[in-house]
Amino acid sequence: MEKRNYFLGCNYIIEMVSGKWKPSIICSLGLAPKRFGELRRYLLNLYGTAPAEKVLSQQLHQLIDEQIVKRTNYSTIPPKVVYSLTDRGKQLKGLLIQMTEFAESIQDDSVSFEYSSAVMKGEAKATHQKK
Repeated sequence: MEKRNYFLGCNYIIEMVSGKWKPSIICSLGLAPKRFGELRRYLLNLYGTAPAEKVLSQQLHQLIDEQIVKRTNYSTIPPKVVYSLTDRGKQLKGLLIQMTEFAESIQDDSVSFEYSSAVMKGEAKATHQKK
């Protein structure tokens, strides 16, 4: 693996979670491990849209490569694969929640968020509301 260099450590974290669905994947798996289809349905129910299967697969594999997500294969018939957060992923979820709480604390009338840090923590339930 080629060594990557960053000016600041936070740039590494920002790159790690960059991708439209990565923070949502991390927060979803932080609530409970999920199979691929369950994760996709969770995102669909939450946002009213879901990533294409190819996009979700790519972002999951990138998170696995960064040791944020763990893929567990069960040798059953039919085969079963479950995705969950690693310890590193759980720490990163905590950081994403802290970032959201900070954003909420500086939020003014020019910014709105559909989902709060409470949803990310699993303290509040959220489903997509059609407008």
